[in-house]
Amino acid sequence: MIPSPTSSTFSRPRGPLAAFAFPKFRRVWLASVIFSLGNWGERLATGWVVLNETDDVFLAAATFAVRQAPQLIFAPIGGAVADRFSRGKIVLLISIYKALILTALAIIAANGLEPLWLVFVILGFSGVGQSFELPAIQGMVTSSVPRAFRMNAVAVQSTGMRAVGALGALAAGYAISAIGVPVTFLASGSTFVVGGVLALFANKGLQTRKMVKTDSVVRDVVDGLKLMSTLPIVRMILITAVLVEIFGFAYGAVMPAVAKNALNVDSEGLGTLTMMAGVGSVIGSVFLMALGNFRRKGLLLIGIAIAYGIFLATFSAPGSYAAALVLIMGVGASAAAFDAMQWTLLQLNVPDEMRGRAVGAWVFAIGFGWIGHLGMGAVGEAVGVQTALAGAGIIVVITGIAAYLFSPSMRRI
Repeated sequence: MIPSPTSSTFSRPRGPLAAFAFPKFRRVWLASVIFSLGNWGERLATGWVVLNETDDVFLAAATFAVRQAPQLIFAPIGGAVADRFSRGKIVLLISIYKALILTALAIIAANGLEPLWLVFVILGFSGVGQSFELPAIQGMVTSSVPRAFRMNAVAVQSTGMRAVGALGALAAGYAISAIGVPVTFLASGSTFVVGGVLALFANKGLQTRKMVKTDSVVRDVVDGLKLMSTLPIVRMILITAVLVEIFGFAYGAVMPAVAKNALNVDSEGLGTLTMMAGVGSVIGSVFLMALGNFRRKGLLLIGIAIAYGIFLATFSAPGSYAAALVLIMGVGASAAAFDAMQWTLLQLNVPDEMRGRAVGAWVFAIGFGWIGHLGMGAVGEAVGVQTALAGAGIIVVITGIAAYLFSPSMRRI
C-alpha cells in the first residue's frame, strides 16, 4: 500500500515540502536528522583532538580514512541486510553500537589519546556501522512516499540532516572548548540512541511490500554488486561517486588543518566553519526541493559536480577567514546536492526490491574515499592544505566534464 497524505497542514503534496504530506515520512525524517547529530559530533571532535594532540595533518586526515575504508567490505552486506530485514531494527542496533564506539573514544580522549593506534582501530569499527546505517535509512526514506515524491523526499531529508548537523557542528565546536572532548563524545553517543529508538517506531508500516529474498545474504550481496556492472546509468553514477568522493569529499579530512594552519582559528572557529558548510548544504538541499521532480536529473548532477569543484578549489585560497565562511557554503551546498542527486538517481533506476542494495553499492563506491583522505593529508602536510584543496577541486571539475562528454545515459535521464 502506497503511503497517503492526511488532511493536516501538509496534506496537499505540492511545493518544496511535498514529502511532509506523508505522516510516515515525517517520522522517518525526525529519526534521521537526530541520528545525524551523532555523526557530525563524532567527525568534528575526532579530527580536532587528533590534530591538537599530534599536530600532524596526515594523522588528522587518517581519522576520516579509517572510518571509510571498511565500507569496501561491509557496504554491500549492509545493503543486502537492509533489503531483507527490518530497517528500523537495523538503525536501532547501529545506534547502540555507535554509542559504545563513542564511549570508548571518550575514555581514550580522557587519557590523552593513549594509545593512539587504538583510536584508529575504534574508528574503523565506526565505519563498519555506517555501512549498515546509510542503506537502512535511505531505504526508509524512499519507502515512506510514492515514487513520484522520492526526489523531494531525499532532498527534504537531506535538508533536515544538514540543518541540524550544522547546528550540531557549531555546538560541538563550543562544547570541545567548554566541556572537553570526552564529554562531547558521550553527548554525541546519546543522540545516536535517541535517533535509533525513533527510527524503530518510524519504520512501523513501511514494509508494505513483500521483499524479494534469495536463499542467502551472500547471494543478495552478489546481486547488489552486479548492479555496478549491468546497468549503465548505475555504473556511471558510481564511477562519478568514486572520483568525487576521493577528490571532493576529502576536504573534510583537512578541515581542522585549514582552520588551525591556514585560517588561524581555534576549535570554536572550526565549529563555525563547519556550521557554515552545513548552512550551505541546507541551501543546496532546498534548491533541490524547489526543483521538485526535475526531469533532467543526470545533467543536473553533472552541473553540481562542476560547481562543487570550483567552490572547493577556491574556498580557502585567499587565507581569509571571512571569505572562507562565505565560500564554504558553496562547498556545502554542492556536496549536499551531489549526494542527494546520487541517492535519487540510484533509487529511481533500480527495482524497488533492490533499493537497499543500490545504496549499499553506493556506500561501497564511496568507501574508496579513504584514498582521498590519506592523499589530501599527505599533500597538505607536504605543500599546504590550500594547494591540496585547489588540486582536488580541479580534478572534480574535470570529472563532471568527463561525465557529460562520455556518458550519453547521464545526459538523457
